[in-house]
Amino acid sequence: MSAASQTYTRTMSITHADFLRSLLPLKKYYHYQINNAANRIQISDEQRIIQILLGTEGAVAMGSLRMPSTEVTFTFRGFTPSERDLFWSRFDLCFRRGGG
Repeated sequence: MSAASQTYTRTMSITHADFLRSLLPLKKYYHYQINNAANRIQISDEQRIIQILLGTEGAVAMGSLRMPSTEVTFTFRGFTPSERDLFWSRFDLCFRRGGG
């Protein structure tokens, strides 16, 4: 496995519980373990690992509307750029809301 890692941070409008529920479809492609006490998820795919750290839940107010807010940090180890892009496309599909 490559020693190089890449870290990305996203601020997502989601609670921890909703994040974990939305992550379920990824089980089709990856094995993952959840450490609820540490708010950490580790996804493994052969020699590749993604560690996801859920930051503190917060809220963003827009007038009278309050939206949840969680900073999510992803650390990729051993992924090629194309493998990372494939993960992001699968991840984004799991978290897509609503639509037309």
